[in-house]
Amino acid sequence: YDFPIPSYQAANVSAYLSAVKKPNAQYATGRGTPDVSTLGEDFTVVDHGISIGVGGTSCSSPSFAGLVTLLNEVCLKQAGKTLGFANPLFYQNPSMFTDVTKGTNAIGENANAGWEAIKGWDAATGLGTPAFDRMLAVVQKNCAAVA
Repeated sequence: YDFPIPSYQAANVSAYLSAVKKPNAQYATGRGTPDVSTLGEDFTVVDHGISIGVGGTSCSSPSFAGLVTLLNEVCLKQAGKTLGFANPLFYQNPSMFTDVTKGTNAIGENANAGWEAIKGWDAATGLGTPAFDRMLAVVQKNCAAVA
């Protein structure tokens, strides 16, 4: 709601908002988030020599960034350039992700104002979770087209 809806996601956001009950009208306009989801639970980090379990966005974001880095390497080898801003590619190829169709983000502070997951893009899980083999296939095809 802080930024205008980008053209590459406008149809997705519109379809979603038409299909679900809006938990809070304030969030029913503007750019839809998240774009994607990545599991961020049960990661182990070493802090001052002690292994501890962590989770959340601090785990899922760098995990997804690592996948994009691998995809950039493929594109660099194939076409001599990186993907650049990848969101339009993701929205044009939602099959790159495993769609999450059940659940909600109505937990914790959002318990009374969460969004539900449905088929297609949703405000709980975005396009879904990455399926690297399908992402790789799309990126190889896309980068080959511009090589």
